[in-house]
Amino acid sequence: MMAGPVRVRWSVAVLAAALLAAACSSGDDDTGAAEPAGTDPSAVASPAAGGQATESTTAADGATDPATDAAAAPAPAGDAASTGGFDIDAILQADPDCPSPVTGEPLVVGYAADMGELGAFGDGPASQTAIHIANLVNCSGGLAGRPVEVTMADISGDPVASRQQTMGLVEGGVSVLLGPPFPDPGFRVLQVTKGGVPVIFTGSTEPALGDDSNLSFLVAFSDTQGATAAAQFAQSQGWTTAVTFSSPGPYFGYNPLVFTEVFTAQGGRVLADFPYLPIETVDFTEAIAAIADDPPDVIYSAMIAVQLVALKQQLAEAGLADVEVIGTDAFEATNGYALAPGNEGIYHVTHTDPRPDTRLQQLLASYAAANGGVPPASPSMAALAGDAMAVIADAYLRVDTTDPAAIGQAIATAQGVQGITGELTYDMSGAPSKPMFVHRVVDGQATLAGIVGG
Repeated sequence: MMAGPVRVRWSVAVLAAALLAAACSSGDDDTGAAEPAGTDPSAVASPAAGGQATESTTAADGATDPATDAAAAPAPAGDAASTGGFDIDAILQADPDCPSPVTGEPLVVGYAADMGELGAFGDGPASQTAIHIANLVNCSGGLAGRPVEVTMADISGDPVASRQQTMGLVEGGVSVLLGPPFPDPGFRVLQVTKGGVPVIFTGSTEPALGDDSNLSFLVAFSDTQGATAAAQFAQSQGWTTAVTFSSPGPYFGYNPLVFTEVFTAQGGRVLADFPYLPIETVDFTEAIAAIADDPPDVIYSAMIAVQLVALKQQLAEAGLADVEVIGTDAFEATNGYALAPGNEGIYHVTHTDPRPDTRLQQLLASYAAANGGVPPASPSMAALAGDAMAVIADAYLRVDTTDPAAIGQAIATAQGVQGITGELTYDMSGAPSKPMFVHRVVDGQATLAGIVGG
């Protein structure tokens, strides 16, 4: 996703597959947006000259008030020193083809991977990256001398296979499971584990899957957190009025709902919400005509990339080019960077820092070096898998046992885990507090517009 623009022809089926696999949310959730986890209305950073980030705070009127101490802002993920027992920076420098990896009784990580037609978009690169990280750990002496083993089982998005394959992994003695990106098979995995084995869902943003009481965890930010970040970023830019586009139900409806609650709670005004059909609607002229007399500062929606680009282009054609547009991680998931030049100027909240010299870039280089020069198919999914492996390693090093319950409790109380995308803290929450990155498309490429949380 971080590569330069390429020409792609998208079918509706492919777009649906990409969205479902990487936007990763299809379960209803009634979590209130008043106190979303992992975000702080004042914690919005904007990049300063030279690629560094400058802390900024949201004033009462929504204007940005830059702080004088740029050093207080979040740095690129690769610059932060490890605060826990797992040194991700040292691991990323390891040679995965070392002649003598550590041996012995392993810490077994199971992966209930959805390698079906849709799920493979996420679990393909995520599972390959999890194995790559395990190889790096084993070539670095293991976790306090213990090797890590990743055991795969393909649940294929099938209800029967989900339960059978998960049961096989549990009976095989795994200490922790990595789970699929879709909520439906994810909940089937949890029906088998029943809180006895911790599960980390590597790609899902569905809030309901994050439940520390069931030893069930997200490693991505949740939809609640992502939509909250969008609202806070918008107000940090001085944008005080908004319009949303939504479709009833999870993700397409839930994200705009959270955005509206947070934006209005902090003094903003949402002027209107317009309905649309996910994937299908590409003509927004009627809605644009309705807002032309009183245009908002910003439009927010969870729609896929081709729709967001169509909306942006039609706004410009109607003389409303100054109206900003913010999307979700669906923009990157559905290859929005391939849609230049129509994507120019679009903002979106996503999982990775686009700047050079980050851990993400180190991971991609390490993976490519071990795989014939070919990087992971989805950098974001690879990064989240790396985060999941870091969380597991941190938990094991703190409890020094392969007992699933002990590792699960350690994950639930994890503080300051250094991952690929930044620092993760669970603190008895099923969704981590972590950085959320606001990208803006400039000259067809992802640029960092701000960092929320972390």
